Amino acid sequence: MAPVNLEQLFEKDFPLANNIILTVTEVPDCEEQLLKLFERAMLRGFDNHARLTQIQLPMERFPDLDSKFWHIPIEDCGAAQVLRFFFETPQTQAH
Repeated sequence: MAPVNLEQLFEKDFPLANNIILTVTEVPDCEEQLLKLFERAMLRGFDNHARLTQIQLPMERFPDLDSKFWHIPIEDCGAAQVLRFFFETPQTQAH
């Protein structure tokens, strides 16, 4: 997914809800690109006061990837060949 597209999705999704799930349907081909996308998502969430709390991805494509990115758990999305970022805003973190 092009950087501009990801930024547009964040701009569109963040004002809509307290919990945000951002789904990326074009998963990067290499682990290096994937980690850069993780970093951008984490930083973009931070900029919008929404903490990245979980990542789901097709683990069969990235078997050497650890179960955590920094402190964020990474889980397998199973058969779905998508990448999902789960965010919480301060309102939902307090409950």
